[in-house]
Amino acid sequence: MGASTSSLPRRTVVDFWLDLLLVVAFTFDYSFRFTGLTIHEWIGMVFVVLVPVHLTQHWDWVVRTTRRLVGRWRTPSRESLRWVVDLLLLGAFVLCVASGLLVSQKALPALGLRPGDDNFWRGLHTTTADVSVALTALHVALSWRWGLTVAKRLFRRKAAA
Repeated sequence: MGASTSSLPRRTVVDFWLDLLLVVAFTFDYSFRFTGLTIHEWIGMVFVVLVPVHLTQHWDWVVRTTRRLVGRWRTPSRESLRWVVDLLLLGAFVLCVASGLLVSQKALPALGLRPGDDNFWRGLHTTTADVSVALTALHVALSWRWGLTVAKRLFRRKAAA
């Protein structure tokens, strides 16, 4: 990336693009009627990789924030709200992906696996997908300033180059 990237650490750039990829992929995946079942399921399987990578990238924030909040939980803040939203989002996402795998009709059968077709898992998948959309919107809103700041610096630098 050269000398012009010194104002943005490489990790910040990677975080930005990974976060953007997750939001775009989730938007497409949630647009089930647009993508169709096969693409919906394969994008869903990509989350099995992307979500742990995203969590790993931000693990230091998770640990740091958890330690800070445990000591002073009585004082609600933007950071504590973000932590709760992120924890709920992780739970909803894990349930959404797991239940999606359990009702897969295209992707897993293409790999030789035959999951069942259970209404409980299908209902859980739909519900957790809807909850994930709401929580993702909150997550993006709570991180909006960071994303906008990074985008401005990233694209201003590219335009100047």
